[in-house]
Formats: sequence, structure tokens, C-alpha cells
Amino acid sequence: MINTRFVKIFFVIILVINVLYFTRIYTIEETKLKQAAINHVSSITYFTDDQITIPQGKKYEELSNKEKVAYLLENVGKDGSNYWLANTNLLEPNLKINPADFLPSSNENQETWATKSTLYYDPRFTISVYLNEIKHQLMTQNPQNDKALNSKIVVPFSWSDWVDLTLLNEELSKPIDDRANCEWLQSKINKPTKYPNFCHNLKDLSEVEMDKIGFKDKKYLPGFVVESSPMNKAPHKQVMMQGKSHLLTYQENPLSLIFLTKLGTYEAQISDKQRIVHTEMFEHYLERKNINANHLEDINNEIILNPVDEFNDLLKTIHPRPLDLNDDIYKMNLITRQKDINASRELYLDTEAFNYQQEQIDEQIRDYEIRLNKLEELMTNELHYDPKEIEINALNRHELNHYNGLKYSNSISINDEPTYYKLATLIKDSTNQDAGWHNEWRFFNGALRYLKDGYSMKHLEIREQIILDRLLRNWFRFAEEKGIISWIAHGPLLSWYWDGLMFPFDIDIDIQMPSAELNRLSANYNMTLVIEDISEGYGKYLIDCSSFLHHRDKARQDNVIDARFIDIDTGTYIDITGLGKNNEKPPDEFDSYIRNKNSQGEPIELYMDRRKHWLNFEKINPLRYSMLGGVPLYIPNDVMSMLNHEYTQGTTLYYFDGYYYVPSIRLWIQQEKLTFLFDEKDYKDGNEINVDKFTQLVKTMNDDLKVKLLESDKDILIEYYLTHHYTSLHEIEKKLMLDPSLQHLILDLKHNTDYHQLTSKFKMGKPLRKPLFDYEYIERLRHDEHNPVPEPQTETENQNDNQSNNDTNDNKNDNKDNQDNKDNIKEDNKNENKN
Repeated sequence: MINTRFVKIFFVIILVINVLYFTRIYTIEETKLKQAAINHVSSITYFTDDQITIPQGKKYEELSNKEKVAYLLENVGKDGSNYWLANTNLLEPNLKINPADFLPSSNENQETWATKSTLYYDPRFTISVYLNEIKHQLMTQNPQNDKALNSKIVVPFSWSDWVDLTLLNEELSKPIDDRANCEWLQSKINKPTKYPNFCHNLKDLSEVEMDKIGFKDKKYLPGFVVESSPMNKAPHKQVMMQGKSHLLTYQENPLSLIFLTKLGTYEAQISDKQRIVHTEMFEHYLERKNINANHLEDINNEIILNPVDEFNDLLKTIHPRPLDLNDDIYKMNLITRQKDINASRELYLDTEAFNYQQEQIDEQIRDYEIRLNKLEELMTNELHYDPKEIEINALNRHELNHYNGLKYSNSISINDEPTYYKLATLIKDSTNQDAGWHNEWRFFNGALRYLKDGYSMKHLEIREQIILDRLLRNWFRFAEEKGIISWIAHGPLLSWYWDGLMFPFDIDIDIQMPSAELNRLSANYNMTLVIEDISEGYGKYLIDCSSFLHHRDKARQDNVIDARFIDIDTGTYIDITGLGKNNEKPPDEFDSYIRNKNSQGEPIELYMDRRKHWLNFEKINPLRYSMLGGVPLYIPNDVMSMLNHEYTQGTTLYYFDGYYYVPSIRLWIQQEKLTFLFDEKDYKDGNEINVDKFTQLVKTMNDDLKVKLLESDKDILIEYYLTHHYTSLHEIEKKLMLDPSLQHLILDLKHNTDYHQLTSKFKMGKPLRKPLFDYEYIERLRHDEHNPVPEPQTETENQNDNQSNNDTNDNKNDNKDNQDNKDNIKEDNKNENKN
């Protein structure tokens, strides 16, 4: 019989041995992890490639690899001819005109832009005249730029002054009877429209309709007058004509203008629909320049308009309006601009920001109607008439617009919502493989990859980079100036993970915000035209909030997007969705979260946008301060779990859609630009490239190959020049935020001073890309893009060749602290974004 005492002792000994063994293994592994973490963080360096000292007198081939990279970067900053895309300054602000061309003529035989049927467009003209007028009104009506006196600054508006509608001149230059009609717009469609009244033939337009759209003479209109979208597919030109005709005629004006600056904003209210040349604005502009509009000698001499000079003059005369502290609800503006480098820039939200439901909607309607009823009593009962009370209770136009939206949304069920946003749906052909899903139809000005006359694919890639970078930059500048809380989501968040830039192969920009913030955006800024800092460009962006953003349950039709920030020069946009509480059933993946909250007696803070993306409060809050493409912005708290859930391999795959992520330069590069670096036998299986083998070669590229790559391709070198500072900062950021695997987040960074010191460096610098107008209308036409990559020069040759490049020498220093690339890996959601 077995001795039970002996068995017990034996098992105790075995147990002790196992405990000691696994304790030792655990200790060793823990030590390894700690050492890895130490190595991970200790590898942080703020030293970048352009800070290497280049020895004087050495020939290029005698330099070390690191010195060669520094030399190549320095050469980009000096050689403004070959590397002109690296200079992102606004270069051509001067516009020379003859004033007589823009004034009504006393000579009935002389045509000017005031009497011509055709349209004129140049943003430098429009912005110069408007800034001068706004400065004059501020000086006389509101010299302190006081928010309470907003209504004093009023200007007229016509879309034809702000958007290039000159494609319509093709029709407007014809006799009225020869102009194309609505049938032409629908001559090559994929299927008949369900909305036959979307267009009116000019010859059939009544006086009532003419008056409705604000025109007295048919000569100013094309043969097709477009009231709404036909919502079927058509060729490129017809779709552009649809939108431009609509803007000229039926599209409502914005309610207000906001001009962005680095220190605040200038704002103006919009009154009636009038072109500049049909008002006295230009005449007043001339008078302020001491030019007599009635003196032939004065107005027949050419003058120069310069919007940058007008902008700087306004800045010197009237201070921009900073954000009112009462409007900075979460103190974002205050937090991001604090001077203490050790202070946290994380943003802590309140759960109430996500609680926007029927109760809040009813409360707002009730508050508006109390004011409206009181206003009616004050205006109709002479015994109660009181001008001060009228002023207090009157709704401004943004408030009235918001009230009408609340009432309209409240009157329509989710199942009956009509489609709010219309897209530029295109027929695909040999010159166009873009279906138009990423363009707003009213402002459509050519698909991003459509080969229009005078453009190459290279031109279009550059244009696309400019459009997307400027969109991102100006949304987050506006949001910070107005204290509106938002963060990047989906594809841009994944692209942020890799190199802190936007992907070169993704044209979506998605942002999210709390549902109550979305309502605040709509209440205060819906139908506002935002104009970028004029010292940086002439970008113009319309904030257009859906009528149905007050519905928080899943959209039954197409209304999954709550608001858009639309580039009116191109029709490209940022999708904005609100996250909030709703009546939908959460996915099964949140069952454990719900059980845990219930067991602890805590409220379930689980939110959804109308596209059925679900997040809980802890994944969002606190928001972390970061950068994308050199633009300071916020990202959600638990970013890695969100990315790994949405993109199962998105943070680990180095290859996507013909692009490889190249760690040595921290950029996504097309496969065909990399193959020459390696021996084919090392990455091919027969005639096919083995992606895994090629990926491994790319991941382990040494400095020799890095130099070879930068020497071989001017575009890659320019991109590295523009972005390497930002991508270097992002590498440091990831080391401070993530564990050594770069797959798991360190959630508590509240007391991490290294992290806070890093985020204190996140500042809005110069734009990463050229101004769109300069590129499309001026510099693209001036420069030959087919120049060969210049051979590396010696120090002496370089000095001799660059004596005349003072402007671009200055640009190198400017670009050092704010450059970035745009590279994005997105494995799904392509069809989802069509909505």
C-alpha cells in the first residue's frame, strides 16, 4: 500500500520545483521585456538626416552614406529649378488687371465683365476685393472685431466669384438659341433619371423662375439651368456642367465667411446674391487706392491686386478675433497652445458629449420657439415693444437655419429620409476609371485620376496630394480656432500608425466627433465658407451639415455621413460622422463590456455612428494630441485596439496595392520604383515577384540602398525632404506610446514627461504641399516635369550653380520643421465610403 504521506511530500516537492522553475522563467522573460522596453525608448533620437555635417571640399563620391543623404537633402533646398515642388510657399500673389475691364462702361459699345455674358474667375481678384471691403467695414463698424457686432460686417456673394465656373463660357459665348440644353446633359447616361425636373431649358424659363435664381437677363445663363442632381451616371464633362450650372443658378449662398489666420479669425455675414462686378465693391476698392473710377486715365492704367498684401494690411489694422473662452467648451484651444513643455495636451471629454438624443432635440426646439414667440409678441403688441428685448430674442441666420433643420428632421422618420449628399457619379471609359464617388456633385471639377487635357498622371498625383493635405490642414485649423472637438478615424488613423502621414493610395479622409459637438457645429457653422490663411493659399471650404444629423440610429438610406468639409475648388471632401447613444442593438463583441458595466453598477457608455461603427467611451477618452502630415490633431485613446479590430493585418503588412512601406525613409513607395535595388533572383519565383521575399528585402534595406534610392528618383527625394522631420517625430511618438512590439498601447501617459515634451513640439508649420491655384494655373504650366534627375554635384559646383536661388534657399529652413508625406494602407471599407 502506497504511503499517502510520501505521495503528499512528493507532490509538494514537484510543486515547489515547478513554482521555482516558472518563477525563474517569468523573471527572465520579464527582464527581457524590461530590457527591450529600455532599448526601445533609449533608441529615441531627435537627430535627423539633414543635421549631418558635410565635410568641406570633399567630392560627392568620397562622402559617407549619411553625408550623402544630408548632401542630397541640402541640394533640394538650394536647387529651386529641379526641385520646385519642394517650395510650398505662395509664389504668385500678384494679379495685373486693367480696372476698366471690371467696371460698368459708359460706352455702350464697350463690353466689360459687368456686361459680358461670359464669366471671369481669379481667386486673387475676389479675395483682394473682399479683404479690402471687410477691413473697411471693420474699421468703421467694428474696430475691436467684437463677436457681438458680427452682424455689422455684411457682404454680397456669388458662387461665380469664388468657384471657377468658366467652363460654362463655352455655352455662354454662343447665341442663346444655340446653347446646349437639358437633353444634352442626359445624352450619354447609363440610365434615365428618376428626377426629370432636375433641369430646366433656358428657353422655357419664366420670369418668376428668373427672379427666383436672381437673374434679369437670359444671356447670363447656359441653355441648361440645373436645379438638382439627376443622380444617374454621365460622362465627365456633362457632370461638371451640371454642378457649375447649379452653382450659378439655384445653389443657396453660404450664410457667412470665415477667414482663418494664425491668431484667430475674421468673419462676415452674407447678404444678397451678386457678383463683384455687379456691385460697387470694386469701385470702392479703387477709391481706397486713390484711383478715380470715373477718370479714364486712371482706370485704363494697369494695376496690381495682391491678396497677401491685403491680408497683411488687415492683420496690421484690425486684430483677428481669438476664440471666445466660453466657446472653448473643452479648453482645447487653451490646451494645445499652452507654453509649458511638460504639460499634458491630452483632451478629456465628458460622457454627456455623446448623449444627443430626442430629449436634447426637443429642448432646443422649445428654447428656439420661446424666443420666437416672445419676438412675435414684441413686434406685434405695441405695449410690449422693446428694441433691447427684440435684439436679445432675435435668431441670427445660423440659429434660424438650425431651428428649421431640427423641425424638418423631427418631421421625418428614419425610413423616409431623402438622400442628403449627392455625388458626382461618372461613366467609366478609357480616360476615366473613377466612378466619382469621392466628389460632391455641385463642386465637381474633374475626378482625381481623370486624364483631362494638359495633365499627365504625374500631374494628377501631385494635384491629389495638394487637395487632400490642404483639406486636412484647414479642417483642423478651423476646428482648433473654434474649439470644435474631432479626431481622425478609419483610413487616416491607420496611415497615422505607419509614418504619421496620409497614404499615397487612399483618397478618403474620415473624422469623427461626439454627437453633441456635431450638433454644435451645425448650430454655429453650417453653411459657412472657410477661407484658408491667405499667406498660405486660396483654399475655400464649405461646411455642409446634413439635415438628418439629429437622427442617431442607423440610416436606412444613404445618410450615413453627418457633415462634410468640402473643397469647393474640386468637390473633394472630408467625411464627418458623429458618435453617440442610440436605440440600436450593440454587436456581440460588446457583450462582455456590457456585463462588466452592469456588474459594477456603472452606466454603459457605448456609442455608434450612422455607419454602424461602435466604440465605447474608454476607447475614445482621453484624446491624444498628435500630428498627421504636419497637422496637429487628435487621435482616440486606445488607438491600437481600434486599428487591429478594424484592419486585422493593417498594422503588420508592409505591402498594399502595389506599394511597400520602406522603413529606412519611412514612406510608402511603389513597387516599380524599388525593384532596381535588388537582384531578381532574391525576390522572384519564376517570373512573378514573391511579395514576402520582396517585403523582407525592403524592410532590411541598408544605407547604401537608401542612398541609391534617393539618388535615383527626384520625386522620392523631394518627398523625403518634405516629410523626414515629421516621420522622425512620429517614430519617437510610437516608441513613447507603444510597447516594443509596436502593437500594444501604453494607456496611461498622464505623468510621462518625455511624452508631453514631445507633444509640445507638435505645431502647425508651413503647408506640406503647394497651393492648389499656384500649381494648377501657374507653376504646372511653367515647369517641365520631364527633366532628368540631376547628377550629384561637388561642393564647388553646387555653390557656383546656386547663386541665383535665394528664394528657395530660404525655403529649406522653412520646410525643416513642417514637412510630411501622404501614404495610406486601407484593406477594406472601400464600398462603405461610397455612401
